[in-house]
Amino acid sequence: MPLRSDPCRRAILTALPFAGLGALTRSGVAMADTEALRLTAAAGEARLDGPDGPATPFIGYDGRLPGPVIRVRRGETLAVDVRNELAEPTQLHWQGLRRGASDSSPAPLQPAATARHAVTPRDAGTYLYRPRLAGGEDQLRRGLAGLLIVDDSRPPVHDREVTMLLSEAGRPDTAPVILVDGKTDLALEARAHERLWLRLANATAHRILQMTVPDQALTLVALDGQPCEPFRLDGGRLLLAPGQRAEIMWDVAGPTGADVPVTVVNFAGTTLAGRVSVVGTPLREAPLGPPAPLPANPLPQAMDFRRATRLELAVSTGTAGAVTFGGRSDRAPPQDPSLRIRRGAVVVAALRNDTAQFQAIHIEGHPARLLDGLDDGWKPFFLDTVLLAPATTARVAFVAETPGRFLMTAQAINDPQGPLVAAFAVG
Repeated sequence: MPLRSDPCRRAILTALPFAGLGALTRSGVAMADTEALRLTAAAGEARLDGPDGPATPFIGYDGRLPGPVIRVRRGETLAVDVRNELAEPTQLHWQGLRRGASDSSPAPLQPAATARHAVTPRDAGTYLYRPRLAGGEDQLRRGLAGLLIVDDSRPPVHDREVTMLLSEAGRPDTAPVILVDGKTDLALEARAHERLWLRLANATAHRILQMTVPDQALTLVALDGQPCEPFRLDGGRLLLAPGQRAEIMWDVAGPTGADVPVTVVNFAGTTLAGRVSVVGTPLREAPLGPPAPLPANPLPQAMDFRRATRLELAVSTGTAGAVTFGGRSDRAPPQDPSLRIRRGAVVVAALRNDTAQFQAIHIEGHPARLLDGLDDGWKPFFLDTVLLAPATTARVAFVAETPGRFLMTAQAINDPQGPLVAAFAVG
């Protein structure tokens, strides 16, 4: 794949390969301030091969695959009463959200119990709700996930919003298959020169997914919930590590009657093939101009590294063959965090992969900048998950502005054992 001089594109290549719209909305329905949305973790069955095919068991929020899209405005409090109708404990996690001072994060929920979660999103963007990793990855793998959309008061120029949650499911006695919104195929209709605001997430537990839409104008405008400097995706290709989210402005091109192919590839060996059919008359005479940047979220856009807290975290294989992350081989959260960081400090972390597998490193609650090789600058985007190829190192920086206890996880790609876990505290 040839490289261009575009700095944002180089950054994405470093960060990723080598380093239907029903919704529940707190703001869109009339309800008392104390009333909460209700979300139930429950078992279900899906016939992925049609009504006459075999039933595939799954677990989902509200018994759906995937869970309903939840919407809230930035700065508005979202209250959700979560009930557990599974035969095992579960714990809800909002992937990518920065915590607010009054946010609640209840302990693991036992079967037949209910707990209220309250969050006040500080950032607009596309996020996941799912079981907390370090114990919940098997539930995520069985379908327990949904999209959280946090709206800004200034939406970008677009014609239609399309949400997609990419996941996988196992048919009985066969290999897992890739799903888009719980289905094994993708079929959309659009008009020529229509601008789609595509908001998608990789909700698999341990898969790298690549979406490809050839010969189309796709512009990435946000990654992991945070706006980035807009740039065109070469070849219409986007690679997402487990848990990553992206927002794309798609200016549909093609004559009426054309079918635009869309593929989602799981590098473990399965592919979903879909299409977008160009229908009707063109929406306008010519496509819209290049998309403008999304409004920035209130994150520190610049960081002073002179007094930064510096740490190194390596995924390594020990002499006995055990893989460790930050020196720990445990897949359960530690009782005590291994690192305590002063609130407001700049943290520069060197993330190293000494193993022979790709590793996805996830940082809870703190969007990070990917740094240039000599720590003399940063890429024009934030992320919360870094995909590291074998024998590589990436450096990230973030401001430890949110007090509390947070996890960092290292998930080996295509490894069903779940992530290795480290923890840090900010105070």
